[in-house]
Amino acid sequence: MKFDCRTFVCYLFTFVIATTSIAAEPVSIESKADAVLANDLSKLVRNVADRVSPGIVTVYALRGPRMTLPMRLREQTNHSHQPTISNFRHTTSTLESPDDQGSGVIIDREGWVLTCSHVVENANAVFVRTADGRKLHASEVVCDPVSDLAIIKLKDAADLQEVKFADSDSLSVGDWVISLASPYDLQRSVSAGIISSTQRWVPSSPYPLIQNDACTNPGSSGGALLNLHGEVVGIIEGAITMTGEFQGIGLATPISVAKDVADQLRMNGYVERCRFGFETQPLTPDMAKLLEPSLQAGLYVKDVMPRSPASLAGLCEGDVITEFDGKTVTQSFAPDSINANVATGKSHVMKVLRDHEVIDLEISLKHTSHTSATPAMPQSPPTDSFEHYDSPNRLGLSTLKPSMIRELDLPPGSHGPLITHVSYDSEAYREGIAAGMVVARINDQRIENLSQYAEVTKDLEPGKPSLFLLQSNQGTHLVMLEANKRNGDE
Repeated sequence: MKFDCRTFVCYLFTFVIATTSIAAEPVSIESKADAVLANDLSKLVRNVADRVSPGIVTVYALRGPRMTLPMRLREQTNHSHQPTISNFRHTTSTLESPDDQGSGVIIDREGWVLTCSHVVENANAVFVRTADGRKLHASEVVCDPVSDLAIIKLKDAADLQEVKFADSDSLSVGDWVISLASPYDLQRSVSAGIISSTQRWVPSSPYPLIQNDACTNPGSSGGALLNLHGEVVGIIEGAITMTGEFQGIGLATPISVAKDVADQLRMNGYVERCRFGFETQPLTPDMAKLLEPSLQAGLYVKDVMPRSPASLAGLCEGDVITEFDGKTVTQSFAPDSINANVATGKSHVMKVLRDHEVIDLEISLKHTSHTSATPAMPQSPPTDSFEHYDSPNRLGLSTLKPSMIRELDLPPGSHGPLITHVSYDSEAYREGIAAGMVVARINDQRIENLSQYAEVTKDLEPGKPSLFLLQSNQGTHLVMLEANKRNGDE
């Protein structure tokens, strides 16, 4: 039986009516036809999820020093007089759960991923987990905090499955959508809902967002909002919530906006933007009549910045904007839309009420750009400040004292040297190795102490990866460090 999106909506409506009573009493599917309808609905969502999942990745961002929680508490106690310690971002202690986690969509087969800026900005290392389990590190991250969008270029990526885009401008309230993301690091989580608004303005965004009620939770940011054809209509931004958990109001950046931002970030490394340089406040009908009896609505100009495009065009404080680019300002007019889609180098026309007369103003916008600054990499301590410094792996180590096994909540019988420092620019950092862990084995050799560690690492054969068995307060972890990352050269 042929089953398209229009049939889906009709079937869903019929199914809901047939299985729900006004008194909210439990009702079972009684007929074979109803069961067929339910199966068809499930099949459509399942097929979309299966088809699009390879184009969705889970994004991880590492920030700040890598420490297990007991090690961090120990450092804070020992150095409580140092104010910088309190500014460290909390990091988790397991290898597979870095500081921040979100989602992303593959927009290019060669390894470009689109995600949210707040997921990856200011991170010291970023990597993704693909649907088939591969771990790919980022070679480049470019953020646009204004739109809260970012792009990631993955190392050694080829022949990835990219997502398909839809025309988000054609969306309507009531359209069904499917979300595909990794909330709480639960990969390939699928949810469905409807669009509640296509023009939801919120203070944190310069663009109108898509409001929907498909589940959105921490970790969903950067995931895909899909139509019933499996095409991306939006990038999941977050949710409005009073509790931190989903309360039915999810927000997504329209893909028409996200694609334009991504294209500019790839081409220029920044997004071209500009502002007119004035502030307005919508007039209520009563306010409008006080200024002009026949006026029903308008935008009252509260302030005009000196030497701004608006000031140079002649806009003045006290003016009332009644029309912008041919669109009449009504009570439903969104003031933020004026700055949402302005283009540099283009002229914009507005009608302004001034002293009971309507005048035409033309404002020309000049090129400006917004770039996201990359914070300087924190300086690593000098190598001679450690009992032993493993230069190839960029690890600082010390002797594990018996008293520290309990202090750091290590497994009973832990053995080997204690990691006290992990350099930000190391493969060990990117693999999640943290201060507070103990090196128990390297390849097939048991490590009892620091001197044995030095001997074993000195004899490791260049050009081959090594297996490190680590002990921490979270148990034991096996990590492979690539040989070409242990020679000190990136």
